[in-house]
Amino acid sequence: MLPISTTVQRRSRLALAIGPLAALFLAGAQGAEAARQQYHLAPGPLDEVLLSISRQSGQVISFTPQLGNYSSARVDGALSAEQAVAAALRGTGLQLQVSPDGAFIIKEGPQPASATGSKAKAQASEAAAPTLDRVVAIGTRRSDATALTSAAPVDVINSEELVQTGATSLNQALFQLLPSFNFPQNQSATRGQNPKGASLRGLSPDQTLVLINGKRRHASAVVNISGGVPFIGAQPVDLDMIPISAIDHVEVLRDGASAQYGSDAVAGVVNIVLKERDSGGQLNTQLGQYAQGDGFSKSADGWYGLGLPGDGFLTLSFNGLNNKPTDIGDKYEAGGQLQDPRWGGASRDKYNLAANAEVGLSDQWRLYSFATFGQDKSVNNTPPLLASNPNNVASIYPNGTIPKYRYRYEDGALTLGSRYEDESIGRFDLSATYGRDKHDELAFNTVNPSYGANSPTKFDVATLINEQTNLTLDYAKDLDVAWSEHPLTVSAGVAYRDEQYRLEEGDYSSYSFGGIDGVQVGAVQASGLTPDDAGTYKRHVGGVYFGLENQVTDKFQLGLAGRTEHYSDFGSATTGKLSARYDFTPQVGLRATVNNAYRAPTLGQIGTSWTTTTNVDINGNPVLTRMLPADHPAARALGAQPLKPEKSTNYSLGLVLRPSEQASLTIDAYQISIRDRLLYSGGISGPDAERILSEAGFGQYTWAQFMTNAADTRTRGVDIVGKYNLDLQRYGALSLSAGYTKARTTIEKIHSNPFGFDVLTREAQGFLEHGYPEDKLVLGAIHRYGPWTIALSETRYGEYRKYAASAANAQYDQTFSAQWNTDLDVNYAFTRQLRLSVGANNLFDSKPDDFNTRLRQTPGQQYSYLSPSAPEGAFYYTRLSYDF
Repeated sequence: MLPISTTVQRRSRLALAIGPLAALFLAGAQGAEAARQQYHLAPGPLDEVLLSISRQSGQVISFTPQLGNYSSARVDGALSAEQAVAAALRGTGLQLQVSPDGAFIIKEGPQPASATGSKAKAQASEAAAPTLDRVVAIGTRRSDATALTSAAPVDVINSEELVQTGATSLNQALFQLLPSFNFPQNQSATRGQNPKGASLRGLSPDQTLVLINGKRRHASAVVNISGGVPFIGAQPVDLDMIPISAIDHVEVLRDGASAQYGSDAVAGVVNIVLKERDSGGQLNTQLGQYAQGDGFSKSADGWYGLGLPGDGFLTLSFNGLNNKPTDIGDKYEAGGQLQDPRWGGASRDKYNLAANAEVGLSDQWRLYSFATFGQDKSVNNTPPLLASNPNNVASIYPNGTIPKYRYRYEDGALTLGSRYEDESIGRFDLSATYGRDKHDELAFNTVNPSYGANSPTKFDVATLINEQTNLTLDYAKDLDVAWSEHPLTVSAGVAYRDEQYRLEEGDYSSYSFGGIDGVQVGAVQASGLTPDDAGTYKRHVGGVYFGLENQVTDKFQLGLAGRTEHYSDFGSATTGKLSARYDFTPQVGLRATVNNAYRAPTLGQIGTSWTTTTNVDINGNPVLTRMLPADHPAARALGAQPLKPEKSTNYSLGLVLRPSEQASLTIDAYQISIRDRLLYSGGISGPDAERILSEAGFGQYTWAQFMTNAADTRTRGVDIVGKYNLDLQRYGALSLSAGYTKARTTIEKIHSNPFGFDVLTREAQGFLEHGYPEDKLVLGAIHRYGPWTIALSETRYGEYRKYAASAANAQYDQTFSAQWNTDLDVNYAFTRQLRLSVGANNLFDSKPDDFNTRLRQTPGQQYSYLSPSAPEGAFYYTRLSYDF
């Protein structure tokens, strides 16, 4: 007996029950296949889409429960029931048969030969695609492109795969599933509290564009200014503000796409597609803890679907998370005593909400809206302030203190839009999106030593706010052309974006001088933003784009896109993209793209101004560092130049192999050359720098850093992704996957500082070229057998390196060994509704190498911030799910 997903089985039986009743209700009318109705069904699980067609048309549709493993194409337009089902089956390799009593039966095999004309040829071509393929909306304006028939590499991750990782955040789930996705997870201390972005192909997370339902997502308010981590200076989109329970699937375009979607799409695009459910729901709860005995985590999430008029829907989703801190610190001697402060992951309270809705006003006109809101609050330790430290105030902390940092993020976005579709004039999509991310920091258990015994012990440090408003009008139409039996897809659009970034000062006592000389001015580990740091930055961006795509012949497809954007602060730029694909046979295809990109500095990169102690000197001692805007007089005195946009060129070449409907292999090589790459300068120090800083009124700072177009870089790599589905007959079904990525960034040129200061230190060069695993291998297997589903994955992170700040200390450079992680999720369905999972991330408790003590930024830091996986080791969890 074949394995049957209980949820799919329930839906299939419901379809078989509803179909006959609807057919009886319509008896005496025309046959369902002859009557045309307006359909607006998004891509999704095939069984659900067929169920929706059955409900709407009244047509009996018979299919096996296994169809829940297939993905439907989009169904749009005035169609008969037969045409609607045929549209849903595109790209699945399944066929529609009509029984003598008029019932529709879905079976494996080619499309029937009854179709005629160009549509028949297109459907036959699409039917040859593997069943593990699915229609995608990213990287193309066509409505029939799939991940394996597209001209650029696209990964599609469904909601089931996200949940099976055991991850409680989207960033962590994608990191475990995608070989090309790299971002250090669960970094210790305050680094771990920073937003987690999408880093593709070894590039910075703010060089990947993030979309929600195809609409641009706003960035976090936080610019990464922490030393000792890769991608310093990045201002990414916070992926973890989107609840996994709200997600239907995630599309990841691994290719430059600035001409198609606008700036930031240098490394690729992540499109998060929200659930569209008009009934039912799900509740999940999960408990977990690290094997070392800490980090207890509890979470709950779910979704609920409601029907709305005009074949509409409202899907509500939520998640909540609470976890306790972890400790991965190292003991050390200081102040004549053995120190063992907690050093690890933060305690965290977090919740996210999401809503996705759509209603039909007529056969052609639909309104839609979606929104998200979340709050993430975390508290963590910073390095201890020892009793013997001159900056300690003995009357307040006779035994010293461990300053603590509380980060709070509030993030929300709302999109309103309308789609209109008419066969004669095309498809229009008008939308408006507003997004806002607010971040504030509070420090406590600390002191401003210049106030002595009168110092407060709690300080509001800073508030950062990033806002973005987007207005877009998109248009697409399929035109019949003389040179091809396939339509020419013409697309065009206009976009307007308003951005604002604001920095608000902290408490006066967090940065001011209290009257006592010879000690630090400002709160220890938490010097606040000053009035000089505070400011508001604004800009407007307008753009127009145009695109052409055509399946020129059954074997050859071609795409062209162009975009012109005007920035109120950086002028105009034009980008373009050319893509092509040639299928030698239905099993072998070659694809290639060439494009250029333009990325202006974010407003946060332009305006961020701060004081930190996150850097160390050549002897490993913390130093007070002033982060300066590039246009600040002190920065200009140190040789800072006006910032320029990054410009890049991206080439890719890929091979697509589809030996059978159940197997696929893609190999994509690429090169990304970036000119004037935006990075923070190295720590500028020394007598000359101190003199300049002193003359500018910053005499207490020994280092300074500022954003600069530091270098030209070139990134080369290859991504390999393979999938194979096996029907084990009486022993169930097995899905196998393998992914491998290898990327290497090299610095082609370092732009000199006019005064000879080092703008890109040896350590910073190391982050760019070796600060992430040189390769990554992900092996996965999912076995479904009756009520059991077992998901097993094995990940290998290749070597990475940490360089000492100066060549004089090159002997302390460290190369970290490759690391293997095993993840396991075992799920059992007790009933159609109730399921239980037990699992482990890093099952065998693998840990990275210990960090060289000469490279640490605090003696208690046992592991490097570059560690790709959680240094805490094995994490065990159990999850209970209920469908209703």
